[in-house]
Amino acid sequence: MEAFLNLIQRITQYGTETIVDPDKPLALKKALVDLYALYVNLEPSFDERLYEEIERLDYGLVYAHVKVNFPELMEYHQIDEIFEFYKTPEILTGDAIDDLSDLIIDLSEVAWRLQNTSLDDALWYFNTLMRIHSEEHLLNLLGYLKALEDNKN
Repeated sequence: MEAFLNLIQRITQYGTETIVDPDKPLALKKALVDLYALYVNLEPSFDERLYEEIERLDYGLVYAHVKVNFPELMEYHQIDEIFEFYKTPEILTGDAIDDLSDLIIDLSEVAWRLQNTSLDDALWYFNTLMRIHSEEHLLNLLGYLKALEDNKN
């Protein structure tokens, strides 16, 4: 449990404080890969007990911290239909700062659950939040960070 909390902290720190580290993009990339590896190998159990709901972090404050910590993050292009091969895809706009902000907010809830409910409850919420919301943000952000790296070289 402590290792999972530390992994979450490696990511959520960017949405709650100013971090001075010249290797932030690489550190973030490594933490996201570790988080994704945990997710794809997870087999959570449902905790049937009822727990109080938490107050989620304020999106605007998290977004502002992420923007300060990663001024190089911007909007990016993505396509809407990857399986419609014979149809011209629509180009959509993604936002790397939004991707990280949403991940931070979801992971903060998981961290709270780890500390205040049960391990099963926290892992079940982590798995559910990833499946319905955060996984796409995580994968988009990893792709963006890779493109950013390639653009520098």
